[in-house]
Amino acid sequence: MHKPHEPSAVREKPGRALLARARAAALLIATAFRADARRALLVLVLAPVVGGCGVVSGLAIRQATDAALRHDFGAALTAAVLLVAAVVTTYTAGALVSVLRIHLQQRVGLLLDRRLMELTGGIPTLTHHEHPDYLDRMELLRTHRGELGGAFGALVENLRALFGLGTTLALLVTVHPALLTLPLFALPTVFAAHRGSVLIGRAEGESAERERLRRALLELSCSPAAAREIRVYGLADELTRRHDALQDTVRRARDRADTRAAVWSGGGWLVFATGYLGGVLLSLIAVARGEGTPGDVVLTLVLGAQLLGSVSGLVALGSWLQHALRAAGHFLWLSDHAALPENSPARPGADPAPPPGPGAELVLDHVSFTYPGTRHPVLDDVCLRVPAGTVIALVGENGAGKTTLVKLLCRLYEPTSGTISYGGEDIATLDVGAWRGALTACFQDFQRFELTLRTAVGLGDLPRADVTDAVTGALARGGGAGLPGQLPHGLDTQLGPTFPGGVDLSTGQWQQTAMSRTTMRERPALLILDEPTASLDAASEHELFARYTAAARASRTPPVTVLVSHRFATVRAADLIVVLEGQGVREAGSHPELMARDGLYAELYRLGTRGNS
Repeated sequence: MHKPHEPSAVREKPGRALLARARAAALLIATAFRADARRALLVLVLAPVVGGCGVVSGLAIRQATDAALRHDFGAALTAAVLLVAAVVTTYTAGALVSVLRIHLQQRVGLLLDRRLMELTGGIPTLTHHEHPDYLDRMELLRTHRGELGGAFGALVENLRALFGLGTTLALLVTVHPALLTLPLFALPTVFAAHRGSVLIGRAEGESAERERLRRALLELSCSPAAAREIRVYGLADELTRRHDALQDTVRRARDRADTRAAVWSGGGWLVFATGYLGGVLLSLIAVARGEGTPGDVVLTLVLGAQLLGSVSGLVALGSWLQHALRAAGHFLWLSDHAALPENSPARPGADPAPPPGPGAELVLDHVSFTYPGTRHPVLDDVCLRVPAGTVIALVGENGAGKTTLVKLLCRLYEPTSGTISYGGEDIATLDVGAWRGALTACFQDFQRFELTLRTAVGLGDLPRADVTDAVTGALARGGGAGLPGQLPHGLDTQLGPTFPGGVDLSTGQWQQTAMSRTTMRERPALLILDEPTASLDAASEHELFARYTAAARASRTPPVTVLVSHRFATVRAADLIVVLEGQGVREAGSHPELMARDGLYAELYRLGTRGNS
């Protein structure tokens, strides 16, 4: 297994940070052109024009001032026409750029949202959902996701401001060459803004874990599922206290960064103000010596004010751009993570053929697995041979590795070492989508899809999701045959309380929906039931599992059926019972064989059934 892709450090090296910003900018521009190439090109062309029109206004004011002093009506009229044209062009083109930019921002945001869904849902493994460091990066991505749409606007506005700044400086040089040094006085302001952005970004990164925990406590406090225990145990005040403590810690860290950023910004502006006043003084001295005209003084004042506005705007826009590029950087991190070889749907050179059909043997050959970011293996050197059509039950105490083994079978993770093969094919060499299309599963923490009942069940086999007979057949096999009759609109009833008219099901009804979804695929190669009926009583669970296993055994091409349960009355009917302990297989055999062996299984069985005897 490849080494996990570690998240980028909070403190990036300058060279890498610059490269990351360049990649982020390229991503935003490329996405804008994919969204609407014509509008993107028009915005990028017009933005500099708008930025340069302010300089034309200053030039027209200088000419008008000098013409007025010379009593030259023609020159004054020409200057006035030039000024009007510049102002009209500035506002017209500016309004057009704004409209186009806002439209593009929305399109870019939608495209990036769609790509974000593809990335998070398309990565075959669960590393980015379960690895603590990755969760911090995902938290930052969720927090700043809203900034992705406006990121292209930040680029456009910075382009406009930069062009306006450049043309302003070019015209100031015609008044006095020394005014060319004004950008040097602006550099501390820009540097201070960048430094402040770095400090704020670092504070956000270092406090991401606490912010993630704070958000989790908030969601827990507002969760209907947790409401009963919160009230029974009187947890509301404790959860609020912990939430507030985390919030205070995060806020103090980020407030310190904001304060330091403000100090840097104030120092930068002080330097620029000194330079600006010096520039005005130079132009006045030049006029007093007869080396300039009153129009030059007016031009210096006008362009100086524009320069002040340009630098001020550039600093603010630069901060906006820094935040936008940082958000795009989190997006690129996820994109890079998704592009790693271990996250490819198939290993390089893998056979693209579909997996073997149902009725084949499942073999685990010296399988070991260690979760990314940890050192101790959860499974170590597991060897199993499961004949075709076998009903296998996994038992063991909590933490024995039962669910981890299920994740490996579903290829939610790849083994650290060893192989899992089906029908003689290493499943790691198969296309992930094709392999998962050959299995079906129901988990203890099954999803409650708030869709129509028809769709919530039909999702188990997308090509037939809207086929009524397929859905009703799945409901019958999954124990939910009577569910449509209990709902106001049958199969077309909206489930869940989130939407108007939605019906919230009982726990048992949600379970029936999930189990029925599992049976939508009629000929799976692998059927996995990972404690999905944990909330049912023992008799109901036994009856449901019995129906599943009977249906599997009755098939002409029976699947390998994997049961995970803590209830021994349920698993005793399995063909093969595997007892997991100490990262490996402790015992394996049928119920009579294991009871005759009088080992761990027999001990656990007697403990588990003592209360029912």
